[in-house]
Amino acid sequence: MKKLLSMLLCAVMTVTCIGAVPAHAANSDTRLRVGLTISGASAFAAPQLENVSGCKTGYTVGTVSGTAFSGSKSITSSALTVKLVNDAFQVSDTDSGSVLYTSAAGADHIAIRPNSALTWFKGYKWHGDFVYRRASNGSITVINYVGVEDYVKGVLPYEIDPDWPAEAQKAQAVCARSFALGTHKHGSDYELCNTTNCQVYLGANRATEASDAAVDATKGETLSYNGSSVIGYFYSSDGGATEDAANVWGGDYAYLKGKADPYEDPSKDRWTVTLTADEIQQKVNAAGYSIGKVANVQVTKRTATDNVNEVTVTDTSGKSVTISKSSVRTVFGLKSIRYTITPVGGSGNKTSLQVKASTHNVKVNGKTVSPQGYYIVNGTQYGNNYFKLRDIAYLLSGTKGQFNVRWDKENERILLTSGTAYETVGGELADSSTAVEKIGKSTSTIVLDGEEITLDGYIINGNNYYKLRDIGKAIGFDVDFEDNTVLVKTTSDYSGDDEDTNSGNSGNIGSNTTPTVTNPTSYTFSGSGWGHSVGMSQWGAYAMAQKGFTYDQILKFYFTGIEIAE
Repeated sequence: MKKLLSMLLCAVMTVTCIGAVPAHAANSDTRLRVGLTISGASAFAAPQLENVSGCKTGYTVGTVSGTAFSGSKSITSSALTVKLVNDAFQVSDTDSGSVLYTSAAGADHIAIRPNSALTWFKGYKWHGDFVYRRASNGSITVINYVGVEDYVKGVLPYEIDPDWPAEAQKAQAVCARSFALGTHKHGSDYELCNTTNCQVYLGANRATEASDAAVDATKGETLSYNGSSVIGYFYSSDGGATEDAANVWGGDYAYLKGKADPYEDPSKDRWTVTLTADEIQQKVNAAGYSIGKVANVQVTKRTATDNVNEVTVTDTSGKSVTISKSSVRTVFGLKSIRYTITPVGGSGNKTSLQVKASTHNVKVNGKTVSPQGYYIVNGTQYGNNYFKLRDIAYLLSGTKGQFNVRWDKENERILLTSGTAYETVGGELADSSTAVEKIGKSTSTIVLDGEEITLDGYIINGNNYYKLRDIGKAIGFDVDFEDNTVLVKTTSDYSGDDEDTNSGNSGNIGSNTTPTVTNPTSYTFSGSGWGHSVGMSQWGAYAMAQKGFTYDQILKFYFTGIEIAE
């Protein structure tokens, strides 16, 4: 079976085109416009056509308006060559070279309708008409105007094996038809390409009686959700679970929801890729991010179905970039979004970053408060309390240690002004979930009184938390620890102590642990599945068909709440 490694490219580009149109069985007379790419070439200097042996010979040359053909001249030759000569399209007999037709100078296209049911072009047999349009450098783009059912017959045996069970082939046929009718991504000249950037369509060469029968059995059928036709996305295998479109491409589509897949063979499409730290740096920067020498790569967020949703790459300076959604696959050149990352090599200096909600009270000049924060141990005996800057500024407002916090949107940095009363923005000291869903080193730029400073901090669940002792050292107040209480003394200068004790935070502190290895030489990505995991798994459809499920049952498993429009 042809692997759909590039299907995500199509999905990313077409997901915004998921339109709502009235649900109905597709009209078998619907004609699709498919730009043809053969062996990597999408434009040709002198494209040729030839009637398939045994079919009626000859052609009609003319033009198209929309998808309607208008003929102007009949030609009896069986093989034609089209060129651009003196700013006009010239049609000649391939064997004799005789010129048979010349368009008006400056014409933007010509159309050729074969008399034969099938026509050779670039080694493949095609149904339908051919439209020639100008491309760059004097070359020609060839567009196949083909009925939707003939098109699906040219897709099915290239997307799955034509010897697969009939119900799997029927499910694929409905997906292919729904995808074709819902996808309009290539501008005004044609809606579809014929590569994995859309779905593979290469005419009738591989069609079999069984594959054609699957198309005929589902003639005109498409996927429908709440009365509207929807696109039938598919891919090779999911490795154990499908995924929400929102977690891959963005946008919330109710019929594209992730779920565990109990049918697909769990051993299908297992893979391993090892990348050096330098290779990861190159790939991340090539994708438009900016990162230095890589120190750590880790999965920092998973979806409800345990697929990867975010990967954080940290360099040796402490700067981190977070890669999310479909990019967790494409940036690293991986087969799927279902994997783990294992650091390999390096200095062997291992640390353990232990994080839990802080249970320490904070006493400011004798007044006890309980701001929401985290107690973090990073490879030392004891840890430190980390809090939000605005919460600390709010608590210290009116004291000797007061400072203001502002966000400089234009320059994307945090501005601190010491000795200035804090200006509230709302939400200070607000309670929020303390469960650590994702964590990474804070990369925000901080400026204190006009000078850039560094504060030890982490981004936890999307919010910055900074070490209280670092804040005290920068602003000029002391931090001490006594009887499970953090003491903030605005009347004293910073004393220079490095750690809070772990009193009151011992015991289950390791329950939320993120192991890291400093400066590994490489990282091994180990996963399963092949493709974007949104919609129908082709190997899952195969397995369900083998178990006796019908094609509509297969489709209703992989697409939530859909019906088959007839």
